[in-house]
Amino acid sequence: MTAGTDSVPDPEPTASAPTRRRECVRALILSPAPDPTVLLIHLVLPDRNFWITPGGGISPGESQREALTRELQEELGRGGFEIGPHIWTRDGMYRWRGEMVSEREYFYLVRSDRFVADSSGNPVPHERELLAEFKWWPVGELPARSGHFVPMSLGALVASLLKNGPPPRPIDTGF
Repeated sequence: MTAGTDSVPDPEPTASAPTRRRECVRALILSPAPDPTVLLIHLVLPDRNFWITPGGGISPGESQREALTRELQEELGRGGFEIGPHIWTRDGMYRWRGEMVSEREYFYLVRSDRFVADSSGNPVPHERELLAEFKWWPVGELPARSGHFVPMSLGALVASLLKNGPPPRPIDTGF
């Protein structure tokens, strides 16, 4: 999950600070029609809060799919998801705890019936403290663009995905 806490930039990052490269994976977990919903995590930080898809950093030696499987188990308390196609990427720089981070996120489509997420087994205590709540958002209630969602154009991206299906190549969501 650490990526979720790292993925919203501080208001004024400075390029003069040393930069750390970070690769992350995320799952767009989408419930079936006729009333599709998306599972999002509400992260509350001392200076901001936002909704983000589950996922986090890729550990050395892990594939993207292995990392996503691990992150979903840690954050949601559930495994056995069938990870679908790579649908989006997101690149950007931000300051996190005094360090500049250059991050790339890989988003995968995961289809699932609704379930109750449980992060109590997450082995990283500071992450459990940041996960304020999980919510299945009705797709129709997601704003096309909002700074309260990561990526900011989440609503428009999900609407396009439902209308057109997964893209033939991953779409750059913008940071």
